[in-house]
Amino acid sequence: MVDSNFIPTITESKILILLVIILVIFRAISVYLQKQANNVASALTKNVTIIVLGDIGRSPRMQYHALSFAQNGWTVDLVGYDGSEPLISITNNPNINIHYLSHPWQLPDKLSKLLFLVYAPIKVYVQLLLLYWILFAKINRPNCILVQNPPSIPTLMIAQFVCWARQTNLIIDWHNFGFTILGMRLGHNSRIVKIAKWYEKLYGARAHAHLTVTAAMHRELMYKWEVQGAISTLYDRPQSHFKQLDLEEIHEFLTKFILEEIISKQSIGLDFLPSSSATSTLLTTKPSATAPAKYRSDRPALIVSSTSWTADEDFSILLKAAKRYDQATDKFSQKFPKLVFIITGKGPLKDMYEQEISKLSLKNVRIVTTWLPAEDYPLILGCADLGISLHKSSSGMDLPMKVVDMFGCGLPVCAINFDCIGELVQHNKNGLIFNNEEELARQLIELFTDYPANASKIKSMRKHVNEFQKERWDTNWNRVVLP
Repeated sequence: MVDSNFIPTITESKILILLVIILVIFRAISVYLQKQANNVASALTKNVTIIVLGDIGRSPRMQYHALSFAQNGWTVDLVGYDGSEPLISITNNPNINIHYLSHPWQLPDKLSKLLFLVYAPIKVYVQLLLLYWILFAKINRPNCILVQNPPSIPTLMIAQFVCWARQTNLIIDWHNFGFTILGMRLGHNSRIVKIAKWYEKLYGARAHAHLTVTAAMHRELMYKWEVQGAISTLYDRPQSHFKQLDLEEIHEFLTKFILEEIISKQSIGLDFLPSSSATSTLLTTKPSATAPAKYRSDRPALIVSSTSWTADEDFSILLKAAKRYDQATDKFSQKFPKLVFIITGKGPLKDMYEQEISKLSLKNVRIVTTWLPAEDYPLILGCADLGISLHKSSSGMDLPMKVVDMFGCGLPVCAINFDCIGELVQHNKNGLIFNNEEELARQLIELFTDYPANASKIKSMRKHVNEFQKERWDTNWNRVVLP
């Protein structure tokens, strides 16, 4: 008979020890079972999980990773947020499974620092739970996990834990440094930013492999961060569907994507537009179905820029440069074409800049904003005369993907200067580099004086851009990542 006075006591420390023992046993069993399963499964299929803690449709590099893995026989689980439509080649690929995360609560973009600091931990906690659920409950064990950084919080910590628990390899694709982006909002001397840097170094320090977008970032990780794991620089390169269009293709696209309608809705003064007809577009004319398309003699020059409308791109520089060009068309005796700037993209500062654009009173320049589907974006680039990049890296160590896309379409670029832009744009070869609105205005005046009759500078730069086009994303990826 059991003594009724005997009551077993279990302290909190004993409970903790018991839980640790159970976790260790579970870990040992799972490692054994996974190794046994791998011996069978590895011969049959290869799986990769790609984590994008952002809008998948607006993450071209991670979509390209997914396509490259799929083209090489891997099954891909692509995890991220919905929003913009991914590439059709992604959604139609049977080897790619998209797992959308539920969006955390959205607060106004112009949130005060205090409210941001209150909201941010809640958002991180929700993201943490959602990611754990998908990575453990909905996805088969991958051979490796490829994670985009930034955002660093909470992605890197979660990826490290999942790789440990599921005995798989981690690859970090370093697009930038997350703490530098946070520093643009809170100030680089903020204690929160310093903690974020410590976190990023802690959880980004160990991986099977690291990919960087620039050689400068490669050196930073190798010598200053001293990360563990192989480091390779994988420069962004355009997909094969980015190309310069011929006149027939330009005419066909502009009969569907009617620029005149966008310009007339967003600007004052319809006399800016050349006369239109059923056989002409803003840039081209085709007298009959059998006649070849040709440029209009009164066509404007088309200049394209794309943006996420964030603080690292100061579009006031473009607005001021456009105003200087407009003034020059009346001041100088040479002939200058009208300029149409098309700015495509979505982001928090778009409304503010659209208000600034609406206040401009320009005679020979129009600036319009629009959002293009992924399939139309390379087509408008293929129609353009020049590209503009105002991307200024928060770290000084990443490069603008938009310039890569523009080069893919044979388009020379005027790009704002920052530390490593020379790894992509070579001044006076494949583009021009400027520091302020005065220099950009001078470049526009130089390039478009007596244009298109005198297009020697742009033609020369296009020849150098063609050198860049020789290596596309697939070739570059297979050389750097696939081994």
